[in-house]
Amino acid sequence: MAVQAALTGHLVFSTLHTNDAPSAVTRLMDLGVPSYLISATVIGVLAQRLVRTLCRQCRQPDEAAAREALEAAVHPWKIQGDWKPYRPVGCVDCRMTGFMGRMGLYELLTVTEGFKERVLQDPAMGRLRAQAVADGMRPLRLAGALRVAEGLTTMDEVLSATPPLE
Repeated sequence: MAVQAALTGHLVFSTLHTNDAPSAVTRLMDLGVPSYLISATVIGVLAQRLVRTLCRQCRQPDEAAAREALEAAVHPWKIQGDWKPYRPVGCVDCRMTGFMGRMGLYELLTVTEGFKERVLQDPAMGRLRAQAVADGMRPLRLAGALRVAEGLTTMDEVLSATPPLE
């Protein structure tokens, strides 16, 4: 029904449960939507994950954290700028957890002509993901690593909430 509405010019927002943004294409195919209709109707996909944020009252600098470990987790991307990793400690404010609240990590897939061609010709998951990245998509794990570098969350949180880069 959503695809039919999109074909007639309506802007349709919907939700799907997938690991990342490019997986939405394969999920739609699993639901029986032909690839030519996906290519004709989908204009973007936003994936999101929530991670716990460090408590600002008790977090402490993490001297043991290595920048190399962070960069290895997001290879081939590079983390530019300052590196301020923190670790959770625990206090009365955060109920001894070291974390207070959550923040979103986001991955936006903008469907380009190249991505549409990939959907029509070879919709294998690895190739779809590679095309999305080539078109400018920043993966969820990279978004999380940037938040680790800012001192807002931990790498363990990011690794547990995001799919691996392939």
